[in-house]
Amino acid sequence: MFCSKCGKEIHDEAVICVHCGCAVNNNNSASFKANNDKGHDWLPTLLFAWFLGAFGAHRFYTGHIGIGIAQLLTLGGCGIWAFIDWILICFNKFDDADGKPLNGYKKDIGPILFVIGLLITVAYVFILILGAAVSE
Repeated sequence: MFCSKCGKEIHDEAVICVHCGCAVNNNNSASFKANNDKGHDWLPTLLFAWFLGAFGAHRFYTGHIGIGIAQLLTLGGCGIWAFIDWILICFNKFDDADGKPLNGYKKDIGPILFVIGLLITVAYVFILILGAAVSE
């Protein structure tokens, strides 16, 4: 059985959680584990941030509805806010609305995707600058 407040495992007949001291509700203990396993995954969050970050899709996906609306209205803070979120997701420093880390983070893939994304962004900016200079 699991505590409905802190989520730690407790004895089946416990009345009070020994970890956090809250009263145990036997009806909610089993459902906590089922809901706790359901978190948000790292890869979809990363892809939402890269492709739809300016619209706050990754924020909506992880439950940050208010910030998602703010990103939607500002186009991800003109892309800067969305890019910073993408960097945080690459290095697993981004939490969902419940404060839980994202599930399925790959330590070896996150930094590689960061470098690839950074190179793509720098190349895109370089092409924009070069195209503007040539058209003049």
